[in-house]
Amino acid sequence: MNEEEMRPEETRFPAGLEQPEGSFRFSGDALLLADFSAGLALPENAFFADLGTGCGVVALAALQKRPLWRGVGLEVQPSLAGAAGRNASRLGLAERFCALEGDVSSSESLRAARIALARQSGASSGSLPLFDAVFCNPPWRREGEGRLPPSPLRRTALFGTERTFPVFFSAADALLKSGGCLAAVSGAERTAELLAALPVRMRPERLRFVFTRPDAPATFVLLMARKNGRSRLCVDRVDGVD
Repeated sequence: MNEEEMRPEETRFPAGLEQPEGSFRFSGDALLLADFSAGLALPENAFFADLGTGCGVVALAALQKRPLWRGVGLEVQPSLAGAAGRNASRLGLAERFCALEGDVSSSESLRAARIALARQSGASSGSLPLFDAVFCNPPWRREGEGRLPPSPLRRTALFGTERTFPVFFSAADALLKSGGCLAAVSGAERTAELLAALPVRMRPERLRFVFTRPDAPATFVLLMARKNGRSRLCVDRVDGVD
């Protein structure tokens, strides 16, 4: 598709996305995760879940790069879940992405995500299907570090606790089929905690450190882990990303 054939919303992406007033405004880590996730070796018609989807930026960016993928977003904040659905509609992606209001720590919410997957995939009656991949950009900033934003919506999206990574990764484990991939992003200083939070069945296969300034430590880390995987861990780096 050339630029003349694209919707105006697509040519502005991600600048044209709806983001509710007072909510978390997505930043570079979300776009890094979208690019990392879109590059995963998944089936051509893969189905993914985006946990803590926010306004949908990670899922929608991945869907634009992978035209046969389909996704389900799960977001605890109603205003953001609604915005994600409207953003999908504006981009012409409503048939390939649905956003649900729900909590990643809730088994009912995870079941709702699998029900949405069953509808998307046309699965026959019986046991609910599982996803090929799960993406997540959990609130990785530590409580008590840095200035808290005045908006409770922004605080929820930005700051987590020592339970944040385990909760998100446990949800990913519950949603993924065997051999499925988890892709996550965090501040690089949280790498040890990121790896320690992986459930036993989730084996890390790739770590990518992102350096935004020369002669400074890595700013972000991207993780790919595979459920019941057996491959060795590969570590790489990207330099000069703003």
